[in-house]
Amino acid sequence: MSHPTRTPISPHARRRAQQRGKRRDALELVYRQGDRERRAGRSRRAVSLSHRACRSLISDGVPPHLIDRARRIELIVSESDEAIVTVLTNTEDRK
Repeated sequence: MSHPTRTPISPHARRRAQQRGKRRDALELVYRQGDRERRAGRSRRAVSLSHRACRSLISDGVPPHLIDRARRIELIVSESDEAIVTVLTNTEDRK
């Protein structure tokens, strides 16, 4: 029986996620389904979920509480090894 590959995450990112109350399942969702990207310097990119991706995930049957958690996450991902370098709180939607 094969196990799904876990998302590579640095020790720093693991600590930041814990400090910021971000759950692993939400990090995985953003890592795998994030459709909004921007450069984040030094061969890194910021990844998050757009409103369109959130709507699509709802129609695909992803639990709304998980989408709600994930939409508040922005991941900084290394372009060299695709590992999560750090975890930020996405404040773009807050108004």
